Amino acid sequence: MRILAPSASLLFILAGCTGEGPTYSGTSMTDFFPFDGGRDAEYVNDDTTVAWHLLTHMVPETVVVDNRETATWEYRMDDGTLLYAVKWSVRSNQPVQIEAWADGTGEFVTFDPPIVVANAFMLSNDSVTTETGGMTFTSTYIGPEDCTVVWGGLDWEDCAHIRIDDGDGDDMAGPKFAGDYWLVTRYGQAWATTTGYAQPWKLADYDWDTGP
Repeated sequence: MRILAPSASLLFILAGCTGEGPTYSGTSMTDFFPFDGGRDAEYVNDDTTVAWHLLTHMVPETVVVDNRETATWEYRMDDGTLLYAVKWSVRSNQPVQIEAWADGTGEFVTFDPPIVVANAFMLSNDSVTTETGGMTFTSTYIGPEDCTVVWGGLDWEDCAHIRIDDGDGDDMAGPKFAGDYWLVTRYGQAWATTTGYAQPWKLADYDWDTGP
């Protein structure tokens, strides 16, 4: 079954009385970064030599600052070892951002300014660059791609592919959140190839509680 993600539908802004046709302004990116309810997921790496599974957990407390929702995701080995954590933030019709990240020590480094992961609306191959923390991050919306995954009881085939480049030229070093993400609207990360791994992590199981 092929499910078309609502956020992947064309968004049009009418040209008013100019007599021109509608103009495509891009894909709504915030739909791919949901913060509702409780979210836990388990991922398996395509590299069979990676014997452990990656567990992601959204810390329940979502903080709202300047009308932006900020939530912390923890990324752990299946024995509970913390690998890293990321504070993501979203606001409707505003950019998706990374506010801070922590390595395995759990000590957060705040980005000022925050890293812009995606503008509110983006066309395929659109990029946005952020200079922060002594690094230059370039985030690119590659576009919609095939990405077969079962999530929310639905068979998905279309994902939004986003690449976060930390600018150091080394995919095996640097902030652990850099890399490629394939995202499903309403649910988030289906696949990801992040710093330190040559093969993608793919969704194997999930627990999504929408809350009251």
